[in-house]
Amino acid sequence: MSGIDYKDLIVNLLENVDILKEEKVSAGTKYRLMGLVADIAEVAQTLEEKVLRKVSEEVVLDADVDIDYAELSEEVLAKELPERTDVEEDVREQMHLVNDTLGGLNCVLMQIADQLERRHKDEEYAKLYEAEKKRYMGSSTSKRTRKDYEEWKDYACDGCPQREDIEDYRVEKLVHLFEKGVLKMRVEHIQRAKRYPDEVDFSQLDDDHPLKKTVHKYYHELRKLVDFEGGCLVVDPARVGRYFYVSRHEPNAKSNRTNFLKYMHKVELAQEEYRKLMAQKEAEENASLPEVLAIGEAMKFWERLQEAGFVDEKCQLTPNTTRKQAMYIADMFSERLQMRSKWKAFQDLWHINNLAQEKWEMQETGKVPVRSREIETVFI
Repeated sequence: MSGIDYKDLIVNLLENVDILKEEKVSAGTKYRLMGLVADIAEVAQTLEEKVLRKVSEEVVLDADVDIDYAELSEEVLAKELPERTDVEEDVREQMHLVNDTLGGLNCVLMQIADQLERRHKDEEYAKLYEAEKKRYMGSSTSKRTRKDYEEWKDYACDGCPQREDIEDYRVEKLVHLFEKGVLKMRVEHIQRAKRYPDEVDFSQLDDDHPLKKTVHKYYHELRKLVDFEGGCLVVDPARVGRYFYVSRHEPNAKSNRTNFLKYMHKVELAQEEYRKLMAQKEAEENASLPEVLAIGEAMKFWERLQEAGFVDEKCQLTPNTTRKQAMYIADMFSERLQMRSKWKAFQDLWHINNLAQEKWEMQETGKVPVRSREIETVFI
């Protein structure tokens, strides 16, 4: 800390104590003892002012403290000059001062060790992770991450990903954590406290899945840092904070921390979409037709739409039915039933919005949806 190697400094002091233990008392012994007292006192004062204060006041773990102060304290306590009766009184007095000063140094070292032990708890590692995450979420990197995710949805899924798309995306980002070198070096030192019964079973991936080998190669390391709840990965703040701390001296540690947060952010975005799909699916399963759409003539149209593959047996849109087709169906439906409110019943039933906007865009462009003739035939 501050460019000083305290461990070497204390070890040198202790070596000098050992030399004085074996030294034959001479005229210069008193002055060497006086110098040793001053050196020990100076180190103890510096440790108290710089190290102890810092580890006591830091909100998160002090990333610069990398010395086993408890071990050093034991070494200091073991170094005591023996009582000697064959020396003059002033030399004996200085020997007592050396021992007293070593005791003071031991006290400071033990205080530092106690503070570090207190701070190196799960809640402190969790604070460290939360601080890193807060920094990341306020950065331009997090904005680019969300933009990248939205572009993936628009490009790969036409804005409406299916469950399979999201699971593939999540696996891909987990693999990136390792392929980009984010989780390769010190993660093996983080002990996993328990096993989780709801872990994602990637053995269910097809044998020819391009990611299967990579997932099996690295997944046992990643799961040291995450929990599993309902099939979704949830970061364990304490374990990830510990990972950030123990890996701080690795090459590119800062960029690796940022990359970890970035890729887990992408995983969380995918899982957020997954939860929306599950909530929508549950709502659809519990949905019932509004009264205006359940009259006799309407049921005839529902049967035809189901036969054509636009809706399922619960009158919900099938995955292959687009928003534009949904708008066209609602438009034709409401005209045949002469409904006063054209869109609301369908938007509530299908959990989609802005069907009127889709109708306006169709009128502006003059482009009707794919299979529009089949939809028209349903309502003849």
